[in-house]
Amino acid sequence: MNLDTTSKIPSSNGLESSLTHNNHNNTVGIIGMGGIGESLLAQLAGSYERLRLSGIYVYSRERDKERVSGVIRQLSPSYPQFSDNIHLVESFEELGEKSKVVVITIGKKEGKNKTKEDLIGQYFRDIKEIMEGIGNNNQSILMATNPVTPNCLVADIYSQSIAPKIVGFTRMDYIRAVHILRNWLKDEGHKSEDLGVDLDILGPHGYGLLATNIRIGSDISRAMLIRDDSGLKLFFEDYSKTIERLSKETADLGEILHRDTSPEGTPHIFAAEILTNLEYLLGIRSGKDTAAINVDLREMCEGGLIMPIGPTYASVPVDYNNGVPSVHSSFVDIGKIPPNYRRSLLMTLNFEEQRIKNYLSSHKKNGFSKLREHFKV
Repeated sequence: MNLDTTSKIPSSNGLESSLTHNNHNNTVGIIGMGGIGESLLAQLAGSYERLRLSGIYVYSRERDKERVSGVIRQLSPSYPQFSDNIHLVESFEELGEKSKVVVITIGKKEGKNKTKEDLIGQYFRDIKEIMEGIGNNNQSILMATNPVTPNCLVADIYSQSIAPKIVGFTRMDYIRAVHILRNWLKDEGHKSEDLGVDLDILGPHGYGLLATNIRIGSDISRAMLIRDDSGLKLFFEDYSKTIERLSKETADLGEILHRDTSPEGTPHIFAAEILTNLEYLLGIRSGKDTAAINVDLREMCEGGLIMPIGPTYASVPVDYNNGVPSVHSSFVDIGKIPPNYRRSLLMTLNFEEQRIKNYLSSHKKNGFSKLREHFKV
């Protein structure tokens, strides 16, 4: 049954409830029904009231249709109030037409010893096909496929929209950095309940990211911004606890957890955080988060530093307002970040761009003509 704006569904207490156009008009599409996609589908179905969902659209290729259909049928008895509103679709065009936000969470057998950087190019063909297929329907794209920032760039280049709305899922970096910083404080004898912790993450997802604008204090809103190691020394007697170390340990933690939980991984944890990201993109929640978006880095390029060709997708603090992310005010002061950190961050982004060029140069028969033209390869 396809849901229209007046369809009735039974509520959990046996009464009828309406999913009307006024209060349930959000739709989500999922591309990639591996572990994360399956878990996300279940969590979306369980959160349909809070997210004001009128439909979930799950893409399946013909060869996977039976399995994906089985996943949906398996889910239906657990969420009888919403089961008729979960739809299997077999074309990207239909998914694009019906979805307000499309989550791309595709994956292949990546191997235990591969880092995110090793996956450059592995999904370019899939992303090209997706973006060309979903068309210009003004949908937002949530990229949850590693490596996130290069995949966002490819999605942007092959988008059929005049103004692509592409957001990369990088909030795990923020969560991990805050976790590490809290543990550092505990190691120094600080009581976590007495001190709040906040920070910003800049750069790519994984190695090369920069933890900066660190705030530590009982009142985070009034805490000073720590952008260099001298500020950290106010809280840590162990002077080896530096911004560089925090940034690297954040990326290390992601790789270690990926290695230690392979091959099954922890898809429910990622799905839960993607769900939070969707709350922002669907306009359910407003405020600050961490995500990869297309950013203007010209302020970083003073002093003769070379700027990536762009569009440049990088993880930054963002403000969501009615589902639209914009760079948070704390990023405006990027010029105050010490030059050595800005230089290192820019070098990382340029190196990431060079990886894409290298992939295109070594895969000349893959037909990425638009991408080759963009990078002049």
